[in-house]
Amino acid sequence: MNQGKIDFGVFLHELRTARNFSQKKVADKLGIDISLLSKIEHGERQVQGHMLKALSEIFDLDYRMLQIKFLSKKLQDQFSDEPYFKDAIQDCISNLPK
Repeated sequence: MNQGKIDFGVFLHELRTARNFSQKKVADKLGIDISLLSKIEHGERQVQGHMLKALSEIFDLDYRMLQIKFLSKKLQDQFSDEPYFKDAIQDCISNLPK
């Protein structure tokens, strides 16, 4: 991870191996097959938002932090090259319901 960004595949692989969890164990808890988990860990597929809650439970992580990192990376990956990205984020924040 660099500069606050998180590569979820690498992050997930590191968590899983540090805890000696098999791919099967994690895949079963996520409700996905082993091949999809392997593709996520190798950067061929992306973690889906609906998997975050289960990941936070499996690895005893703060769900809020995990979701913030996930959304931040997703927005940056998709839109950070746009010239008014920061302005759009600020506009979005200012228009959120209170």
